Amino acid sequence: MTWSELVNGPRITKEQFQSQLGKYPKCSILIACTKLSVGLGYGPNARSIPADDVADIHIPILFPPSLVPEVYKWFHEMGRIPFFNGQLRSLAAETIRLQPADPVPEIPENGPENDQFGELILKSGELLYKKHVTVENELDRYANIAAEFLPIYEIASATDPLFSFLRFYIWLTKIVPRIPKNLLKFTLEVEFKKVFPFPIITYAEFIVTFALHALQERQNQTYDKPIDGTLRKSWFKKTTVPETTIDQMFDTVSFSLDKMPNPKDTLGYGDFEFLKDRPYFLFNDDMYMLDYEFALGKLESAVVWRVLRSLPKNKKEPWLSYWGLVFEEYLTWMFEIYAAPDLHQVYPSPKYANSTDQICDQIIICGDTAALIEAKLATCTAADRYSCDYQKIEAYLEDKLAAKGVNQLLNAVKRVGTKGADVPDYLAGIKKIIPVIITRDDLGGCWGVNAYLNRRFKDQLSKESHNGIDVTSLVSMNISCLERMMWVMEKKAFTDVMKDRIDADPTLCQPFDAAVKYVQPGAAPRLHAHVEAYSLVCLVSYVDSTPTRPV
Repeated sequence: MTWSELVNGPRITKEQFQSQLGKYPKCSILIACTKLSVGLGYGPNARSIPADDVADIHIPILFPPSLVPEVYKWFHEMGRIPFFNGQLRSLAAETIRLQPADPVPEIPENGPENDQFGELILKSGELLYKKHVTVENELDRYANIAAEFLPIYEIASATDPLFSFLRFYIWLTKIVPRIPKNLLKFTLEVEFKKVFPFPIITYAEFIVTFALHALQERQNQTYDKPIDGTLRKSWFKKTTVPETTIDQMFDTVSFSLDKMPNPKDTLGYGDFEFLKDRPYFLFNDDMYMLDYEFALGKLESAVVWRVLRSLPKNKKEPWLSYWGLVFEEYLTWMFEIYAAPDLHQVYPSPKYANSTDQICDQIIICGDTAALIEAKLATCTAADRYSCDYQKIEAYLEDKLAAKGVNQLLNAVKRVGTKGADVPDYLAGIKKIIPVIITRDDLGGCWGVNAYLNRRFKDQLSKESHNGIDVTSLVSMNISCLERMMWVMEKKAFTDVMKDRIDADPTLCQPFDAAVKYVQPGAAPRLHAHVEAYSLVCLVSYVDSTPTRPV
C-alpha cells in the first residue's frame, strides 16, 4: 500500500519526505520506530509483516479517522499490505541521514501525532522503489533480475534472525576448533580484542541478552497498555557484569544524537548499512532496538566485518580466506550431523589421486550420482548490492562466482569425466554429476542468479569432456536455503533434492527456496545440533529466581 495511491496523489520524492521528517525531533521518530517494531511483532521467526488482526488494531491508531475506512478497504478487499518491516527500516535510515539546518529541539513528546504516523510509514515504504530497466542480452537480463531483487532480501529475509546468530555461534565454538591449527592464519580472540574491550564470549552473551529482552517485549505485548520497548542499564543491576563493561557494550552497538553518522546519500533503496552496524538508538542512557534482525546479526558483523575494517590492507584477503575455510567446514559439519549416512557419502576437500590438487570444496555421493560443491563466502559489496545496477551485479557474478566457482566445477567435471588414473576410486562408478554452488551471501539464492551461472556453465561444457557421464544443470543456493531444507536429508538424498529443483524450474530463474518445497521460511526445522550447540547461559540472573536461566 502506498501513500500516493491511497490519497490519489503524486509519488513522493526523497527530498519531500526528508523535508517533512525535518519537522520532528529525530528521537521521536526513532523511538516510535522501536515501539512499532515491537507492536507489529517484527523479527522473530522472520516475521516482516504483522498478523492481520495486529494490523487491524494499528490502522485506526496510525491513520486519521477520515482515512481509516479507505485503508481497511485497500487491506481487506484489495489485498494491499499496509505495514511491513522495510517501512520502519527506511524511516529510521532517512531520519538518521537527515541533517536539518535548524534542528528541531530533541523533546520526545514533540513528535508527530499517532494518526500522522501512518502517512510517514506509507511514504517511507514508497521510497523503496526503483523503476524497472529493460535489457535485451540473455545474461544481462538474468543479472538485471538479480540486481532488482537483491535489495529485497534486506527488506524481507526468509531466515529467522536467531538462527543466523546460532549459525555464527557454531562457527566460533564448533567449527573453528575442528580446523587444523596449521591452516588457521589468525587467532580470533587476539584479533577481536584489538578492536573490542571484552572477549568474544562476553559479546555473544550480551547480544543474546539484548535479543531476549526484545523477544520478551513482543511476547508480552497485549495492546491494552503503552509499549515500552526500552532496554535500560538498570536492567543489568542484578547481574555481576561491571558497569564499565555494560557501557562499553552499549557503545559498540548503538548510536546517539551526538554521534550521528556523517550525512551521505543512500546507495540504493535497500541500503541500511548504518543500521546493520548500529541497530540500537541510545537516548538518555536507554537503548531502543531499531531492528531485531540486525541486532542479532551483530555477533557476525562485529567479529568478521568490524575486525576486517581494522586490519591493514595486506591482511584483509587472508582474513576473508580464513572465514571461507570456516564456511567450507560448516558445510561438512552439517552433512555429517543431519544427512542420513546410508544415503550420503561425504568427502570434504576432495583431492585427485596421488595429487595435492583439490577437485572442489565438497563431494556428496548418493548412489551413482555425485554432487560437486563449491562453497563461496564472497559477499557482494554494499555499493553493488544496493545499486540495482545489472552491470555491477554482472561484474560481481563474473569475478566471484563464475571465475572462481563455475570454472572450478568445469575443470572438475572434465577431469572426473576422463576417468583417468588420477580420479579417486569413489568416483569410478559415478554415472551422473550435479554441479552446485553454495554462497554465504543471499545472492546465491536470488532471482536470476542460478540461471546466469548455469548459462555460463553450459556455454563452456562440451559433451566430449565428460565421457558418457550425465552432467545436469548447475544449481546455486545460499546457506540459508541449505539450512532450511537440511531436515529432509534424514530421509531424502541431497542429489534428489537438487534434481527436484531443476525439474521444478528448468529455466532456473526462480530462487532456490521458491522452487523447492522442502525449504521452509523462518526457523530451520529439526536442526537439533544447532540448538544443543548453544550452551551459553543468559546474563540476566535475578536474585529472587533460579541462579541461572539457560537460553
